[in-house]
Amino acid sequence: MGGCGAHRRGGGARRRRRAGAAQTDITPPKTGYFLGGWTRADRLAEGQQSRLSAKALVLEQGGRKVALVAVELFMVPGGLQQHVAEAVADRGFTTANVLMGATHTHAGPGGFSNYATLNTAAPNATMLLTDIGSLSLLLDPVKADRQLYTFLVTQIAAAIRQADDDLKPAVAGWGEQELLGVTRNRSLEAHLNDHGIKKRPGQGSPADDPDGATHTIDPSVDVLRVDQIVDGRRVPIGAWSQFANHGTVVKSEIRAYSGDHHATATRVFEREVRKEGGVPDGEPVVNVYGNGDEGDQSAGLDHTGPAGANEVGAAEAQSMLAAWRQAGAAMSSELPVDVRWTQTCFCGQWVEGGRVADRAFPGLPFLTGSEEGRGPLYDVTKQSYEGVMSDRTLYPGHWHKVIVPVGSFPKSVPLMVVRVGDRMIASLPGEPTKEAGARVKRDVLLASSAAGVRKVVISGLTNEYINYITTPEEYDMQHYEGGSTVYGRLELNLLKESLRDLASRLVRGQAAPAPRWYDAKRGVVPDGAPYPEGAASGQVVADAPATVPRLGHATLGWKGGEAGADRPVGSAFIRAERKVDGDWVEVDSDLGLAMLWRTGKGGRYDVSWEVARDTPAGTYRLVVTATRYRLQSTPFDVVPATSLKVTPVPGRTAVRVGYPAARENVDLLARPDTVDGGTVTFTVDGVATKVPISGGVAEIDAGGAERVAVAAGGAVDGDGNTNGEPVTLR
Repeated sequence: MGGCGAHRRGGGARRRRRAGAAQTDITPPKTGYFLGGWTRADRLAEGQQSRLSAKALVLEQGGRKVALVAVELFMVPGGLQQHVAEAVADRGFTTANVLMGATHTHAGPGGFSNYATLNTAAPNATMLLTDIGSLSLLLDPVKADRQLYTFLVTQIAAAIRQADDDLKPAVAGWGEQELLGVTRNRSLEAHLNDHGIKKRPGQGSPADDPDGATHTIDPSVDVLRVDQIVDGRRVPIGAWSQFANHGTVVKSEIRAYSGDHHATATRVFEREVRKEGGVPDGEPVVNVYGNGDEGDQSAGLDHTGPAGANEVGAAEAQSMLAAWRQAGAAMSSELPVDVRWTQTCFCGQWVEGGRVADRAFPGLPFLTGSEEGRGPLYDVTKQSYEGVMSDRTLYPGHWHKVIVPVGSFPKSVPLMVVRVGDRMIASLPGEPTKEAGARVKRDVLLASSAAGVRKVVISGLTNEYINYITTPEEYDMQHYEGGSTVYGRLELNLLKESLRDLASRLVRGQAAPAPRWYDAKRGVVPDGAPYPEGAASGQVVADAPATVPRLGHATLGWKGGEAGADRPVGSAFIRAERKVDGDWVEVDSDLGLAMLWRTGKGGRYDVSWEVARDTPAGTYRLVVTATRYRLQSTPFDVVPATSLKVTPVPGRTAVRVGYPAARENVDLLARPDTVDGGTVTFTVDGVATKVPISGGVAEIDAGGAERVAVAAGGAVDGDGNTNGEPVTLR
């Protein structure tokens, strides 16, 4: 993790555009924060499954700069964005040229919002029965944790500063792909109401959409590729990428920090780009992957846990890589870059359809959570309250919503459009649904297409957070998304009209309208104390096992400091090393995806490293490098797995060979359903015959043989893993 400075690259003729990239570690070196997004007081971070990062791509042209930033958090508070911009003001950045989007992982820390309502952590029934004081967490939410807030401001600003340090002549270009089969619309009946189709929750089908099932999702993968020019050669530094997908694959039960599917998508993309571009280790390659119109778009309905996120992220990475390669054929140093920014007030003004609400209220479904993980109220009532409405309008602009009169929300929101070449990026300060995004895209494109803009890309959860953004028709259904649309039925219409105006002014060369100022900081100041350095020493209390099979877990337990303070920021905490020719060589670390560590009372730490199916056999050890001490396990041997699954294929003298299914919230890496390559040795009436595995299946012509079987160890994949159980076919 961490970024790079300008000294790391050299040379290159001066071009019209310059660009730089960097990333920093924003994983707080402290456990105990509730998991933001799930916002349950009984779902606290006890450790880490993958690091959280801030990734920045800075573009400069003609003296103008824009920073495109993605942070692995569940939201971006407006005040935090303002503080970050102020921290890099000496580099020419302001709130008006820093586009900061959240990935919307639900497994990052909560408690850093400038609006105390968004620091709420709901108590469960047991907590209320045993400690009535826990109700205060819901009814009287606390102010932002100043230590966490300060840490985030510092680390995010560092990513922008380091990317700015890295500015070099550059070329850029856009690519696009479609990714199907990963996400589904989790609020399908509300979406169908956009077509005038009325169905009760749970009764709709994607096939009911008159524009086809694909119309229920946003499959667009958009990638802005950026290469620096170094000594006349193009050197990739990464991309700004967008795809609409909720950060809810890793459920709250994991109780550990995680970047969810974004963590895999960015790491796989960056690794492959580095390899294809011949970029040396130590030079920055970043995938600035935020989120789009994901309000009702989710892979978390069909995938769960770290292994599920690993599978989803790998699919996203492959689509992003395809778009990145496509962009490589159309790179230019002369693509126009321009920005317009303003702040729009929810002040009861007239918009299409009537007056927008001037007060923010959540609705009843807001209290029960979404389909991927309901909240504590649902645990008690088993009711989602979706579709529950009042028989009258309780407050202007909110239609028949059952109002929950609690909380405070931003009155004015920042909006931004960024033109890069023939694309226009449009920001939204919350979670737009697929159709809400489509309507913004349509209006912004109408305002800018005559000037050469070919496509509009949504950057959701950007620069501020007002919960959800639904269409009026979706709002009328009062599903979770509509109940969480706090400025009423016409909230979207105000936002899209403002963005359309911004885009029109940008392409005509006009200034943005004067912003409606508001105090987004809410008295929060980034002056919190630094996190402590952790314990001065540690002690191993549970050594690694002597032998670990592939697909198994090497473990280590030790005593150190409290609350995760021993973990260093920006460098590896735990490494897996292999002994090669007498030297210990690092092969993995907690900066990757295959380690999960937790800590508990008394400073006890436990790490589990999942040994991948293709890890070379040999001697390994786990090494802990804390802020102030170093520990290592006793060496252990990694051996081939004996857990391949061999099952008969009905009606054929054949077997299917696969890997054991990943265990939810235990295993961390995705596994293919079937083995690709390898052999199966069939014993046919006592005669052994080796047959290759093709498409996960091995088949033999056994004729009229009386006995056909596969012995334990008879199925072998390409890495030497075998089956531990025999199978008899006849």
